[in-house]
Amino acid sequence: MPVEEVRLTARFKVDLTNVDEAIISEIYRLFDEYEEIVNGLLELATRNHITSFVELCHAKYHELRQKYPTLPSHYIVTACRHAASIYKPFMKFKKRGICEKDRPTFKGRAIWLDSHLFRLDVEGWRASIAVHGGRWITLRLLHGEYHERFRGMEHGEARLVLGDDGLYLNVAFSRTVVLPEPDADARVIAVDVNENVIAYGNDDFVERFETYEGIIRTRYFLKRRRIKSKVRGRELQRRLLEKYRGREWNRVREICYKAAKEIIGRAKEIGATVIVMEDLRYLNNEDMGSEELNGRIHRWSYRRFQQILEYQAKLNGLNVIYVDPAYTSKTCPTCGNRLDLSPNGRRLRRCRRCGLEEDRDVIAVKNLTRRYYEKCANAKTPKTSL
Repeated sequence: MPVEEVRLTARFKVDLTNVDEAIISEIYRLFDEYEEIVNGLLELATRNHITSFVELCHAKYHELRQKYPTLPSHYIVTACRHAASIYKPFMKFKKRGICEKDRPTFKGRAIWLDSHLFRLDVEGWRASIAVHGGRWITLRLLHGEYHERFRGMEHGEARLVLGDDGLYLNVAFSRTVVLPEPDADARVIAVDVNENVIAYGNDDFVERFETYEGIIRTRYFLKRRRIKSKVRGRELQRRLLEKYRGREWNRVREICYKAAKEIIGRAKEIGATVIVMEDLRYLNNEDMGSEELNGRIHRWSYRRFQQILEYQAKLNGLNVIYVDPAYTSKTCPTCGNRLDLSPNGRRLRRCRRCGLEEDRDVIAVKNLTRRYYEKCANAKTPKTSL
């Protein structure tokens, strides 16, 4: 049986209500020095075109150790990794003409913590962080029912994030899961993701989950455009854009989790062991021939939903298989003929050869189911050499 590692990130708010002023000052000192280190490394990377964090370490490690003698050395190592992770995408955007700045700037809102810089007590929900002079400070983490799922999971690196409403700790967790073997005897649920609806099922049934994501995205897009054109003052404009961007993402994320929960619940109900989805990873790289359509595709978070459904499915012991998405709603699932638009409705498709007339979402779900079983059959067929 296949074995995979599922990785999740948990966000904790740090409780600073009863923390001494000296500890809070120590935390802010860490943020100030870390920001100074990363920006110095970004300046060096820009000047010498360094994209490797190993080269940054070789170039600046000893100098930074002398400048910050009481700072734990692993902060310098993680700062080099952080600077390299900022500079690489900056250079890609610069080459494509998207970015007009001469060099990237780090605003100092996050500190990377490796396993040598923090310890986590999941039982007591406390975190210890290394500070100057080899000392450690212990902070209480606010938690709820959501965080209970991380008990028993292994934790890796973390990020200390300074938000507008307080201090947060983002911790990476992982769990090794054993998944059922995908084969031709497995029962599946195929998932077809569209802008405003998610259809799922197999040859026996097809159900729809209305998301209205396309409508939500378009409304917030128009709202942002009005803010950019009518609101004066860059700072006010920035705050409004961040406010509505956060609202938009929260609404869409809630819909994604509700849809994933419903699909996984239905899979358990019918005894399915495999979730089948379209491989849409490269859809954003394609030109749809229309600026409006390209904008809609780029605003559509289909991959985010697929990632949520995938890790939720694997945590529940379900395997996830991706198949070719080409013409899933335009091919007859019965005879394989190309379908025509039906005169009985814009969502209906009709086959001239076998007479099938069905909703395009139902057709897509059945085609995804068929392609999964074809993929399993081809995998078992031995290749013959000429």
